[in-house]
Amino acid sequence: MARKKRRAGGSKARREIRQKSEIKNVVTPGLEGGKYNPLSTQEIEKIHHTALNVLENIGIGDPIPEILDHTLSKGCILGS
Repeated sequence: MARKKRRAGGSKARREIRQKSEIKNVVTPGLEGGKYNPLSTQEIEKIHHTALNVLENIGIGDPIPEILDHTLSKGCILGS
């Protein structure tokens, strides 16, 4: 009776390979973090002013109580 050939490299083998592999640093030594700035200060200000414009002219539909607490105390009005 012929034996079936077994597959090599089961889950135990995969775990051993993962344990042997080196953990690579995301930032290599010597590089400073926190330098990534995808938007300029002007672009951030433009987004902020546009968001305020949308809130002023369009508003929020069905605001949650927490939003009402923060906005009504700052002078916003609750309309229909």
